[in-house]
Amino acid sequence: MNSAYTYRGYTIDVRCEFRLDPPREPAPPPDALRFGFVAVVHVRRAGSMPRVLAPVRLADDGGRLFDDTLHALRAGRAAGEFIVDDLLIDAGPPDGRAHS
Repeated sequence: MNSAYTYRGYTIDVRCEFRLDPPREPAPPPDALRFGFVAVVHVRRAGSMPRVLAPVRLADDGGRLFDDTLHALRAGRAAGEFIVDDLLIDAGPPDGRAHS
């Protein structure tokens, strides 16, 4: 599933990827294989194809896979908005002066 959002002059593309999360224990129980989704986030200027940053892959706060695409898309959108906000803060005002 893919979605695109416009936010403050940037386009945030979010794609969900299905993943299998193999168990980390040496002798896991037979039902230990977990599956879910990660969000892949691309940020670019609105109306432009080149990406601003490399894609970012996200899981939930605990590093676990998302249970469904809806949660993955929501998290991807929120992360994309944080990235855009950070880009705008780092860019600062065009004339180098702080806003009052």
